[in-house]
Amino acid sequence: MSSFSAYKKQMEQVRKLGECLEGGEFIESPFDLPVEEESRGDPDQRDDDQNFSKERNLCLSLEPDLTGAKYDIKSVEYPPRLLYFLDGSLRTKYLGEYLEGQRCFPILSSEVSCAVVKKVGGSLEKHRIAKKLSFIFPHKDSGLISDTKFEKMRELDNLWGNDSFLRIEFLLKTDLEASDVRTSMLAKARDIMHNLEHKVAENLDRGEDWLVMDGAIRKGEFLRLENVIGLAKSFSRKPIFDLGDGKPLMIATYLSRVREGERSAVFKKESGENVAFWYVRIRTYPPMEPLGGLVKVDLKLAEDELSNDMIQKINEISAEIYAFRSPSIYPYPRWPSFIYPIRLCEMIIRSTYMNNEIKGYFGRELKKAIGREVS
Repeated sequence: MSSFSAYKKQMEQVRKLGECLEGGEFIESPFDLPVEEESRGDPDQRDDDQNFSKERNLCLSLEPDLTGAKYDIKSVEYPPRLLYFLDGSLRTKYLGEYLEGQRCFPILSSEVSCAVVKKVGGSLEKHRIAKKLSFIFPHKDSGLISDTKFEKMRELDNLWGNDSFLRIEFLLKTDLEASDVRTSMLAKARDIMHNLEHKVAENLDRGEDWLVMDGAIRKGEFLRLENVIGLAKSFSRKPIFDLGDGKPLMIATYLSRVREGERSAVFKKESGENVAFWYVRIRTYPPMEPLGGLVKVDLKLAEDELSNDMIQKINEISAEIYAFRSPSIYPYPRWPSFIYPIRLCEMIIRSTYMNNEIKGYFGRELKKAIGREVS
């Protein structure tokens, strides 16, 4: 399908969506530029903070006898196993406010993308791209939208089917318990992105090759995938580390001791999911704060203890990650903590983003289809 044909079909779908909302009023946002998720705080750190939400965030070392609680991986030889790299991204635009009687809610559209890069010999190649466009609305159980309007939109979404590029998504009542509706919609957009990432990861035909996912893998569906690590450029500052000597350390104090080309000890939360994690410092130049130039690695644990074979595999994975720090991607933001394949995924995704002017038309088309002006 040509770009023009795809655009025409999208606008037709937006108009059909607007027709479901006839009888209400729509106040269009005057701003065309979408709000990119990363501009509203650090999503990786927010995700990791949720894993350490309790008052006691003690993490136990699975290598209490490791000298200095760190390991030099610069000279570790490794068989290439990290061959697939996956990253997801989203751009969310506030289209405007919908009013119907005493009810009122915002309407958001979110462009969600996922890219996979594959290492082939000494080169990186684009392997897969997946995209979808979601319009997010409250569920009827929230009391923010009438049953009639909700049922019309649900029927329309069912008519479009799972393979449709444009989908209609709904917030549950429970989604609104901890935050306002717009914040909940942004969180819903991020969940949509994670679901797309999981679907793409699950359908990769990679045999015994390993997949590196940008971010954490602590959600249940990701933990069911084999030979996968999560690689986060930023992470929570909440963990407290027990190195086995009875003197727990805060994260910045401990990781300031981990030098370039070294990994930390491997840890597990005192309570929680069966996930091991550790940190690799891939850069220290120019001089930076204690948590700069680090990546955090998540790996599903099969057992509560580390075997010698697993420790060797962790050393090899860490060395391979360290090798992917080159070539440098300076001066991009957070460049000290980027590995090159993940940055390539990001560049591929950005090259597929919709034109901002096109996204600006969505609100206008909705307004035309809804048909009523605010006096």
